[in-house]
Amino acid sequence: MKKIGTLLIVSFTFAIVFLSVVSAACSLSVSLVNQDPNPAVQGDTVKVLFQVSGVQDSSCEGASFQLDPGYSFSLSPQDVGVKFLEGGTFSQGFKNEWVIPYTLGVNKEALDGDSEVTVHYSPGSDLGSQLSKKFTLTIQDSRADFEVYVKDYNSLTKSITFEILNIAKVDTQALTVLIPDQENIEIKGSNVNIVGDLDSNEYTTADFEATAKSGDLNLVFLYTDQAEVRRTIEKTVAFNSKYFEDRAADQGGSPIVTWIILVVVIGLIVAWYLRRKKKKKLLAERRRHH
Repeated sequence: MKKIGTLLIVSFTFAIVFLSVVSAACSLSVSLVNQDPNPAVQGDTVKVLFQVSGVQDSSCEGASFQLDPGYSFSLSPQDVGVKFLEGGTFSQGFKNEWVIPYTLGVNKEALDGDSEVTVHYSPGSDLGSQLSKKFTLTIQDSRADFEVYVKDYNSLTKSITFEILNIAKVDTQALTVLIPDQENIEIKGSNVNIVGDLDSNEYTTADFEATAKSGDLNLVFLYTDQAEVRRTIEKTVAFNSKYFEDRAADQGGSPIVTWIILVVVIGLIVAWYLRRKKKKKLLAERRRHH
């Protein structure tokens, strides 16, 4: 009985020593090769590429790999679980690395800055003796946001001006304002105004020819963010036409009314001149007859 116990102890010890030797011979290392886009954007996806080196060593008998995305990211269904590399894959020596791509969802509530993900990896097909390593992915909210107001409205000239303020921390490119069909505003001409670039905390205006009624006005903003992604955001503007009625600046009348008055005045002057000239001619003829 003692011999059997001794034999088991020796066998177990030999197994531990053998596994230790194999593990020591198999030296795996993991690196993060790329993040695209960098920085990542909340609510979008980011592609990351990991590389496992050392798998060409036959003592590794392949490798296992798993990614823990943490709070800021999420895995696609096909990426949940452990990835395996079969042993002997690199036996011909053409490659020395195992490249593993992921497409991660970025949490909408993730904070700006660096967020950690953790990878677990191991020689062979068992993560029971796994190693772990943390990597940092960068997140920055490149989405813009705007405050919008009706700066001016003239019902006589049918013109409305919107003032737009970029309240985000990021600059925008190729900002375009679009007014969709709706009840409270009727656009005459183009319903699109290309504004151009608008930096953070800067403002601009967009003019349209339109007839507007009091109520909510819906606008659509299209812009290119810092990640070169074309984005769309919708805004609703509260409009009250009474604020733009009977203003001192409008007391002189609109340009159209001014021109009408000017033409009438000129017409009256010309008529008076012609009438006076005709009257003088008649008086001159009477004097010649007498």
